[in-house]
Amino acid sequence: MKRRELIGGALSIATAAGTAPARAQTSAFDWRRQDGQTINLMFNNHPWSQAMRELVAEFTARTGIRTRIEIFNEEQFRARLTTFMQGRSADLDVFMTLASREGPVFRRAGWYADLAPLLADPALTAPDYDAADFSASIQGANTFEGQVVAVPINQEGPLFYWRKDVFERLGIAEPRFLEDIPAAAAAIKAGDTSIIPWSARGLRTAIPYAFIGFVNNLGGSVVTADGKPGLSQPGSIRGLEMYANLLKDYGPPGALNHTFTQVIELLGSGRVAMVHESSNEFANIMRFPGRANDLGVKVLPPGRESGISKPAAIGWGISISSHSRRQPAAWTFLQWATSKDTQAKLVSAGVAPPRASVFRGPAFEAWAAEQPIRRAWADALVQLGREGTGVFQPPTDRIPEAREKIGDAVQQVVLGRATPAEAARTADAELAKLQ
Repeated sequence: MKRRELIGGALSIATAAGTAPARAQTSAFDWRRQDGQTINLMFNNHPWSQAMRELVAEFTARTGIRTRIEIFNEEQFRARLTTFMQGRSADLDVFMTLASREGPVFRRAGWYADLAPLLADPALTAPDYDAADFSASIQGANTFEGQVVAVPINQEGPLFYWRKDVFERLGIAEPRFLEDIPAAAAAIKAGDTSIIPWSARGLRTAIPYAFIGFVNNLGGSVVTADGKPGLSQPGSIRGLEMYANLLKDYGPPGALNHTFTQVIELLGSGRVAMVHESSNEFANIMRFPGRANDLGVKVLPPGRESGISKPAAIGWGISISSHSRRQPAAWTFLQWATSKDTQAKLVSAGVAPPRASVFRGPAFEAWAAEQPIRRAWADALVQLGREGTGVFQPPTDRIPEAREKIGDAVQQVVLGRATPAEAARTADAELAKLQ
C-alpha cells in the first residue's frame, strides 16, 4: 500500500526538514461546539489509555462532551473491535489502532474515517493544533494514499534492559555489541543459578516486534531488495539463530508462551538479568521497588561485524470509526488527547510523546533529569526515532498471518524441530504465499 504525506488545503504533515504552513491565529475556535454529546471510546490496555482514563474529566470540563471508555487487554480489544466494525455499529466512535499492523486491512474494509478533511477544516480544528509537530515517520505510518487514518499518541520500540548490579557482581562487562549478549548470558548462568539470564517474547504472534532488531543488526532483513521474503539470507539466519538460542538456552520455563506481560513481571520482580522489551513498559517496570536504581536501558546493541543498529520503532494512534455518527465530537477528543498540553501531562506516566516540541519541552526534560535511568530511556527513544524501522515482515496486507509465520520459525528452532536455515526456508515459502 503506497503511503505518502498528506497535503490538504493549508495543512501539510511534517517532513523531516519542513513544517506546515501556519494557520492564521484566531481566538474564534469554539471548544464547546459539540457540548452535550456523548462519545464511546475503546482502547487497548496500554500506559497511554490508563493515563487517559485519569485525564478525561478535563476533556469534558473543557468541551462539555461526555465520554464512555472501555479498556481491554489486546487480544480481547481486537476481538471486540472487529465485532463492532464488522457489524457497522454506530455505538463506537473512537478506537486505538496500530496502523503498521492492521492499517492496510482496516482501510480496505472501510473502518477508518478519513481525518484529512477534519484536519483541514478551520471550524473543526483548533488553529494551534500544529500537526506538523508530530514525528514525520510516525505520522507517515498513519497515512495511506492521502487518507489520514489516525493521529499519533506515542512512540515506542523494544529496548535492551539489563541488571547493572548483577553484571558488576559477576564481573561481566556491559554488552556493547549484539554478539556480546549470548556470552553475557552464559556467564550469568554459570555464575548465579538463582537468576534467569535472559527473557524476551516467545509467543508466536508477539515475537516479530522484538526479533526484528536481531535480524537487522546482524546484517539480515525479513525482506529482500526486490520485496521477497528474506529470512533465508545469511544475516537473517544468524539473527534467527541467536534469538531462538537465547530463549532455548537461557530463557525462563514456558518462554514460548510469554509476551510483554510475563517479560516485564520477570524483570520487575528481579528474577531475570537481561530482557529485550518495549520502551512503552518503562513506567510499569519503574513501579517495582529497586529497578530505578539497578537497571540499565538502551537500544539493542549494534552488530559487531555489521555495524548496523536498526531497531523496531512504532507508534500507536487513535482513529475515528467510519460508522460513527458523532465524528465532529470524536475529532474534538482526538485533538484534545493529542494536543501539546495533554501530551506534556502524559510524560509523567512514562508515555513517550510523538510531538517534537513536547519531547524537547521543559516538562519532559525536567522529568527525565530527575533520575539517570529516565535520561537513558529518553536518549534511547531519540535513537529509536533516528534509526528505527516499522518493517516487520515482507510486503503483504495479511500482516497478522505474516508475523505468525515469522514467530513460528523462531519457535521451531527453540523446540529443536528445525535448524535455523530449515526454519527460515520454510517461513520464506509460507510468507511468499501471503504476498
